[in-house]
Amino acid sequence: MFEDLLQGVNVTTVLVFLFVLLFVHYLTKWPTDIPPYPKPVLPIFGNLLSIVNKDVLECFRKLRSQYGDIYSFYMGSQLMIVISGYRIIKEALVQNGRLFSDRPINFLSEKVNKNNGIILISGDKWKEHRRFAMNALQNFGFGRPSFEQNILEEAQELVKIFEEQNGQPFQTKGIINTCVANVISHIVFGKRFKHTDANFRDLLYTIEEASKIVGNASVLVNCFPFLQYLPGDPLKMRHMINISKKINKFSEVMCLEHKLTYKEDIARDVIDLYISKAYEMEKAGKPSTFTDEQLYILIGDLFGAGSETTATSIRWALLNFLHFPEIQKKCFEDIDQVVGRERLPNLKDKEQLPYLEATILEIMRVYPLAPLAVPHAVSKEILFRGYRIPKGTTILVNLDSVLHDPSTFKDPDVFQPERYLDAQGHITKPEEHIPFSIGRRMCLGESVARMELFLFLTALIQKFEFLPIDGEYPPELTGILGITYSPKPFLIRAVRRS
Repeated sequence: MFEDLLQGVNVTTVLVFLFVLLFVHYLTKWPTDIPPYPKPVLPIFGNLLSIVNKDVLECFRKLRSQYGDIYSFYMGSQLMIVISGYRIIKEALVQNGRLFSDRPINFLSEKVNKNNGIILISGDKWKEHRRFAMNALQNFGFGRPSFEQNILEEAQELVKIFEEQNGQPFQTKGIINTCVANVISHIVFGKRFKHTDANFRDLLYTIEEASKIVGNASVLVNCFPFLQYLPGDPLKMRHMINISKKINKFSEVMCLEHKLTYKEDIARDVIDLYISKAYEMEKAGKPSTFTDEQLYILIGDLFGAGSETTATSIRWALLNFLHFPEIQKKCFEDIDQVVGRERLPNLKDKEQLPYLEATILEIMRVYPLAPLAVPHAVSKEILFRGYRIPKGTTILVNLDSVLHDPSTFKDPDVFQPERYLDAQGHITKPEEHIPFSIGRRMCLGESVARMELFLFLTALIQKFEFLPIDGEYPPELTGILGITYSPKPFLIRAVRRS
């Protein structure tokens, strides 16, 4: 009888049985002491297929409802942990900031930036260059009247270009990006560029192109490095490297001009300060990270963080004015009463324009520039909230979970500036309002972004009424999640106020 049974078992059956055993082993071998994660975890792919090409924010909301404020998932074989809710984010980034302040080592940091700049690097080099960047930006105007004047100069230029559209529908993106980028250009390069400057426009277009590529594609390559070598470059990773070289080339030309005209003890801008620091380290014979390559990436980081982000928030504001004309009207009435129409607005007007400030706060809450922040990593294996987190694990900080938390912001999906005004009409902002994140890695340019948003929007609302195309509904209030969360391209009319 036993022999008869053996005869009925062929090689294929044995192989299938062994495969099933291996597959079951694979599904059960995952660690149990890490934060909970969706199951099953598929061989090779992990949880990848259930996340990529979906609405990531909505997907994370569902996972949070299932697993709580800290959960994990696998992108291929790589573990990623998501932290949600203000209390746990503050506990990680502030109370344990030293442990949670690293960046993941991935394709962008190694192959594109080559461990340079300040956004994607970690350790002593990051600390040294963040400290330099903060001091340099403060030296050249952060919070000073001269810096406010630079913003107003660009705001006037933006108003002028809007006027030239004669109330006809137009795309705002390139115009706004150039004006905002010129603010940071004053500090970094010591000058502004004309809107017709082909090289400057090409730089901004290249930065924008890079922000579009970085998204699902770079996540895939980080998990499956072999994808970068696919014929035809379908994920545009090799193109991304070329884009980085193009941005660096622009910075190299500007830095060479500065070196040729550099005078000791006369710092015209950030580049001069950097050259001075590099020479100082060289004279002292000290090992230095102040290299040309580091400076080029640093410039790109400052421009990316200082132009694309603020310009995106301004576009979200204009788009919302099309949907909520009563909010636009209220902002204008307050500006008309406080500022009038003859002079430019200034930062002293801010306290007397609480409704406009509340509108800006609501823009940043409902449409945060980076709802998942820039990924963090832990510097060593730690125990956090009862879970083991291995060294180098990617930590995704879910700011969306805080800014859309109904326990803090009632009806969080409703655009409502009044939520920030108390009974006397004064601004009251909860500590959970953290669109720029918190802790050691919070946005370097938060203060300048707030200044820019107020001055640009005040100048625009003072001069124009923003309307959709005649006979058409306003463009939809949906965004695209890449490096930033930005609105889809839309047309608008800027009609001069009489």
